[in-house]
Amino acid sequence: MISKITVCNLALAQLGQAPISSLEQDDEKARRLNLFYEPIRDEVLRTHNWAFAGAEEPLVLIEQNRDKYVYKYPTQALFVRRVFTQDGTKNLPFREIFRTDLHSRVLETSAPQAYAEYTRRILDENLFDPAFVKSFSLALACDLAVALTGDSTLASQILQKYTLSLDEARRSNMTENYTRAASSDAFTEVR
Repeated sequence: MISKITVCNLALAQLGQAPISSLEQDDEKARRLNLFYEPIRDEVLRTHNWAFAGAEEPLVLIEQNRDKYVYKYPTQALFVRRVFTQDGTKNLPFREIFRTDLHSRVLETSAPQAYAEYTRRILDENLFDPAFVKSFSLALACDLAVALTGDSTLASQILQKYTLSLDEARRSNMTENYTRAASSDAFTEVR
């Protein structure tokens, strides 16, 4: 079972640091892990089209201005990867903008009944893919390396491990998506 503490302790192990038992404990490691955890998790989710974090849904139309359709940004979306037509055959160009009158982000495109494929912000660590856990813990370790150890060489070494880990995850995910698509008689790459 993966938990926030598990991910944090994996990062600390990369740094040669002792594990923590709680993010609420009163020490520098816990404070820094609390500070970095969520932004780095979201950053690593955005770096790759992780299968476990992917979602698709129809977009909710807010308004239409001639040939432009303005849609509500999907609530769970961390990053919209593509906007497409209802039958899924045509990718649509889109713009993500912040509307001050609505106090929110919106998506603007040229088609009615548009759908979005996006990366969800995953808050439950039990849903994390093992490759994501590895990449996330390495990214966390990399960002904490200098602050906790003072060793910039270690930070560089962990950055290299993180880059390799992401490359492995991308290859694995591509194979997994191709296999899933092939088994459903759709021999196209799923993105």
